[in-house]
Amino acid sequence: MKCWHCDSEAKAICVFCGRGICATHRKSKKSYGGYVRTTRVEVPESGTIVRDASWCGFCDVEYTE
Repeated sequence: MKCWHCDSEAKAICVFCGRGICATHRKSKKSYGGYVRTTRVEVPESGTIVRDASWCGFCDVEYTE
């Protein structure tokens, strides 16, 4: 797979859009996943946060509640 930006060999995949990215063009962004909202008041929402997820810097990531 080639880098979306420069066509060199990709070292990572953007977790948001799936584009290949090389080490030079790799950026990082928080990624939230696995959140479950419950109807019972005593059970909080649960999920995972990846603070250093690979991001291409090209796709527009929008977080919603």
